[in-house]
Amino acid sequence: MELITPRLKLRDFVEADFQALREMESRPEMHIYERIPPSVEESHRSLETLISNQLEVPRTTFRFAITIPPQNTVRGLFKLTREREAIREWEVGWAVHSDEWGKGYATEAAWFVIDWAFREFNVHRIVAFCHASNAASVRVMEKLSMQQDGRLRETRWLNGEWWDEYVYAILERDWLKNKDHGGLV
Repeated sequence: MELITPRLKLRDFVEADFQALREMESRPEMHIYERIPPSVEESHRSLETLISNQLEVPRTTFRFAITIPPQNTVRGLFKLTREREAIREWEVGWAVHSDEWGKGYATEAAWFVIDWAFREFNVHRIVAFCHASNAASVRVMEKLSMQQDGRLRETRWLNGEWWDEYVYAILERDWLKNKDHGGLV
């Protein structure tokens, strides 16, 4: 499966992605707001999970490799996961290789995946979470017209201390009303 944006291709992961994924995951700056860098074994297990999720029927977990054509090398990843079926809520999340920060790739990927999810899966609400100090992720969510639903106190344990996180969300009706203002179409 793949989604094509003006500058990106989002595609399913394959085993040949290991080196690029490992190189990205091993960078300390990629883990300022998240878990510590994974071991080689953890990276192997992570890729195995990414690939096995693709076999799910019906598919309720999508993990896309973000690539920048004409190259097919992983430069980030994007997730879309059904969280609460009863209220048709899905969650999105992203990580972009630190060499690509500041180029708008996370926003572009998110815009297309969110639009696709609302069109294809009868989604009512899409949520995203981020470390409360992660200003870059907050900017992405706000560019997508997501609204802050709240601040969750001390829900992240990292480097020996508790951290808060934000939860942002957008409803289908708000997406339909605002999606053309994002400048990505």
